[in-house]
Amino acid sequence: MQSKQLLQHMEEQQKNVVEMADAHCHLSILSDAAIIRDSVSYGVRTIITNGVDTPSNIKTLEVADNEHVFPAIGVDPEHALAIEEGSLQKELEFNVNMIRQHVERLVAIGEIGLDYTIGGGPRNVARQKKVFEMFVDLSIELGLPVSVHARNALKDVLAILKEKNAKMVHLHFFEGGLEEAKVALKHGYMISVPPIESSKRKRVIGMMPIGNIMAESDAPVVGQTPKAVEKSIRYIAEIKRMKYEDVAAALTENTKRFFNINLKGSAKMMRY
Repeated sequence: MQSKQLLQHMEEQQKNVVEMADAHCHLSILSDAAIIRDSVSYGVRTIITNGVDTPSNIKTLEVADNEHVFPAIGVDPEHALAIEEGSLQKELEFNVNMIRQHVERLVAIGEIGLDYTIGGGPRNVARQKKVFEMFVDLSIELGLPVSVHARNALKDVLAILKEKNAKMVHLHFFEGGLEEAKVALKHGYMISVPPIESSKRKRVIGMMPIGNIMAESDAPVVGQTPKAVEKSIRYIAEIKRMKYEDVAAALTENTKRFFNINLKGSAKMMRY
């Protein structure tokens, strides 16, 4: 097939693909170029990849092309606790400077947050809060959204975000019930749905307006690749009793709007 015919064939194939967006994954772990290319070709045209510590933040910036793969970097609670006491300030300053240096490329600060399943005791909780609050303050200063991890700590996360008057908030892998979801909705936050079903999640999806929902794969931690976001979208469509294609389009638009990504699905050849 000649090159012109091949390009036309590819464009026809792309027209039949349902465009999707993955609001949260970790391509710094899943950095195989073929897997990323396959996910984009499958229809996941907008992928938000998150760093969690210094090495993954550096890798996240390398993997992101700001065409289909967009970077968010930060220090999550697990890695905030893993840094040795004597190195904490220096490590945090390094990552803050990295964010400032690459602010024009970044679509969010994240993954950041609180996780009380990994760090019990007042000292560990205090450190997590210190790091979380520092990055929330930075996000407000720089006008960037935050992508927030909250495991068994959603009450404190919501309290801190309210206290800081944070506006652009993405609660990734939302684990709360209806009451927490109503608080998130009141403040205009976005929640994202992973490819895991539960009765609590079903109730939240049913209550939350489609305009406040995004879908995520959390690959490779939960889904194997960003393609797993399709399962999240189908789950939402089933609960909302909407057409899959309509939900995919709405969630893609939500994701682009929230992360300030101004582009349409692209059929151009990728660099991967």
